[in-house]
Amino acid sequence: MTSLQNPSSPLVPPGSEQTTVQLPNHDLIRLNEAGQTLTSTLEKSEVLQRLLQMATELIEAEGSSVWLWDEQNPEYLMCEAAYHQTDHPALANVRLKAGQGIAGWVAQHGQSAAVSQTRQDPRFYAAIDDQTNFTTRSLLAVPLRLREQTIGILEVVNKLAGSFTEKDITLAETLAISAAIAIDNANLVARLQQQKEDLELQNAELDAFAHTVAHDLQNPLSLVLGYSEVLQYNDDQTLTEGQQAMLDTVVRNARRMGNIVQELLVLASVRQQEVASRPLNMEKSVAAALERLVLLVEQQQATIILPESWQTAVGYDPWIEEVWENYLSNALKYGGTPPHIELGSERLDDDYARFWVRDNGPGLTQQQQAHLFVPFTKLSQVRITGHGLGLSIVQRIIQKLRGQVGVYSTLGQGSVFSFTLPIAADSVEAVGSGE
Repeated sequence: MTSLQNPSSPLVPPGSEQTTVQLPNHDLIRLNEAGQTLTSTLEKSEVLQRLLQMATELIEAEGSSVWLWDEQNPEYLMCEAAYHQTDHPALANVRLKAGQGIAGWVAQHGQSAAVSQTRQDPRFYAAIDDQTNFTTRSLLAVPLRLREQTIGILEVVNKLAGSFTEKDITLAETLAISAAIAIDNANLVARLQQQKEDLELQNAELDAFAHTVAHDLQNPLSLVLGYSEVLQYNDDQTLTEGQQAMLDTVVRNARRMGNIVQELLVLASVRQQEVASRPLNMEKSVAAALERLVLLVEQQQATIILPESWQTAVGYDPWIEEVWENYLSNALKYGGTPPHIELGSERLDDDYARFWVRDNGPGLTQQQQAHLFVPFTKLSQVRITGHGLGLSIVQRIIQKLRGQVGVYSTLGQGSVFSFTLPIAADSVEAVGSGE
């Protein structure tokens, strides 16, 4: 229902059917253009300014304003924006209680109201005029409705010639439909942007924490490991067999802790560092990774089969060395007894190359495969020596280099861990620090 003049003088008498005002074609065209203009931006402040300027011009008034429910205090309407062709009253952040003033009445009842003599209407709230040093002679307010809810109101003030008409109300109500959708879209984008910024801040804080903790652990851990190794290989036979076993355990666990610290540092640097993606020397990267694992290879008496040649791809050599070191380390630890490991590569159909490590281990169930590449996840009691960071680092690196990680495994038939990278091209691509 729409009211004209005052609450006791409705535009549509009670019990009668509402009359639909037929708008001329040129007004329909202008409304269509206005709707397209409103929904063409997702910036809330710009949506509101466009809405107010169009409403003021369409209805030929002195100015307009938009009032929305205050998110911090839903019992109040807050003026979000105002537009006037002459003086600009300071309406920003002015609030009205629900039901207060004509605007509050419209928002509370979900009905439009057009008042030609505001001072004669009992709903009029003169305090805002007194506060802003502005004179509101006439006023048209329509609800902004979305999904059967009133989210605020559009208010147009001081008709330039004559009084507000049924046509003005229809123009404002039609414009309000597009405006409510545009405001809702802008609010959604703003919330998503805020969530994105919050997540980026949290990630940055986590990276800084991991980096700080890793550095703080590095020096005392190096001392523990250094002194322990001196005692372990001391020729002076002063340790009992049990003490020697305990010392060996200290050394072994200190080395494990050292590996975790290094991987924390790598994880933090991968998130933050910006690198250039260049053609890789895969043979050199694999050799460097194996050199870091030479003691483990000897201990496990592993057989490692390398291909005669490698597919060419682009990436960042230090990171790819980390990938190979993690894949090979897992194959050595969790492969067969003794481990039989095969490496290789193949070209795919989409300008990517796949690189893989095949082991002769017990294989993985589908459930275990689903939990791979997740930080701090242990696969089973058999894999109790794993700490879960390695595969998480592999995934972070490969995703940042625009590739994908994968695993194929069958129980009793071993596992194949793989990663893909773009095939080498003439150009050098920048790999940014984004996720």
